[in-house]
Amino acid sequence: MSKLISYAQNFEDVMLWRALSHVVNGCYVDVGAQSPDTDSVSRMFYEHGWRGVHVEPTPQYANLLRDRRPDEVVLQVAVSDQPGILQFFNIADTGLSTTDPAIAAEHREAGFNVSDVRVPALTLDTVLEQVPATDIHWLKVDVEGAEELVLRGWQRDTRLPWLVVVESTRPLSSEQSHQSWEPILLDKGYRFVYFDGLNRFYASAQHPELDAAFESGPNVFDDFSLSSGSQFCSQINLAYHELQTLADRREVELNERIQVLDAALQRAQEESAEATEHNARAMERLRSEHEGAVRAMAVAQRELVSKHERERSLLDRKALTELHELTEQVTKGKHEAHRWWLAHEQLRAQLDAIERSRSWQLTRPFRAVRRRLSSSVLGRMKRALRPAVVRALKVAMAAPWLRRLAKPLVTRIPFLHQRLQKIAISEQLFEIERARLAAMEGNEHEVTVVHLDRRARRVLEDLKRSRNERAAR
Repeated sequence: MSKLISYAQNFEDVMLWRALSHVVNGCYVDVGAQSPDTDSVSRMFYEHGWRGVHVEPTPQYANLLRDRRPDEVVLQVAVSDQPGILQFFNIADTGLSTTDPAIAAEHREAGFNVSDVRVPALTLDTVLEQVPATDIHWLKVDVEGAEELVLRGWQRDTRLPWLVVVESTRPLSSEQSHQSWEPILLDKGYRFVYFDGLNRFYASAQHPELDAAFESGPNVFDDFSLSSGSQFCSQINLAYHELQTLADRREVELNERIQVLDAALQRAQEESAEATEHNARAMERLRSEHEGAVRAMAVAQRELVSKHERERSLLDRKALTELHELTEQVTKGKHEAHRWWLAHEQLRAQLDAIERSRSWQLTRPFRAVRRRLSSSVLGRMKRALRPAVVRALKVAMAAPWLRRLAKPLVTRIPFLHQRLQKIAISEQLFEIERARLAAMEGNEHEVTVVHLDRRARRVLEDLKRSRNERAAR
């Protein structure tokens, strides 16, 4: 495993790993091992291939160690300065169990449930004999106030673990208690190298290269993560516990809802079965009604065919009558069309006569000029000639003899006559003339305006259309 996970209570495993990470498949002895997972100093090393010996007198934790660490030695005994049977004060589900009666009494007064049991005891020499390896890389002692008795039982074995970690404060207190047992380690050549507030670390005189690893406490450069069971993750664990509780409650609610839905589904299935049976009966009834309807429809169809044949005979006679009437209408239409064709021929003859007339021949140059002039040029010419035309009309209106002389000539040219009439109307020359005559005679005279009749207008429209067609060609 490349990532370090700290499981120890106070980062003891991080400090030991910093000093011993270069050792491959090392060996350790954990006296007072407690849980294989919670507050375990050895689990990090176990995950990296190390193996060792665990000493734990509490049956609960000894069984857990055997279950989780089947390839390690687990000694379910207490450790003291003499072998034998010891009075052991067990506090379930904690790491506070002890062989010290005074400490047990303090825990009992604090409200802990303390039970008194008898357990076998071995010396530390006997425990170390269970280690076949030549080198023991670290030894941890955490026996809740009995550390001095444990270290006094270390007399014969000459192997010196490279590092020794001993809990050095009274249980549940920051009061240091190393004064009574530290001389034992100093006499064996150990040097004090680090105090983490709970434990004191000692390095063997045979390995002075380890001292530098304890110059600072655990920090970001050790590149480790906390386990989920660490007390430093208590808030996270509490939140997780709340979420788990909520999830359990939601699961119960979901199961209850599932039961309600199952009951509803059961009822729905029963109702569906009843509905299916009801539908079967309804289908049988509908089938019977359908057969009756088919028979009635056959009778109705025969009657309808008979009625249709009778009506068809009547319709055939009516259709012959209508056909005769349509034939007569077609004949009348042909006669009417022939009459309109004759009228068309008559109008065509009149148009040819107009085109052969002298006035048409006289105005031919004007029409040719107009076709060749653009609309803008023609418009400018009209605007330029209009004032002269208006003055000429005013002179003609003022001189009756001139008007009588010019009128027959102008009326021979319908287009010119109509155009001059429009100009006179727009310029209100007729109104001016009427006013002049009234002033002269003292009363109003009606002025008759000459207009083209309907036939002349139709002829004029045909002439314009014919002229436009020739111009387009």
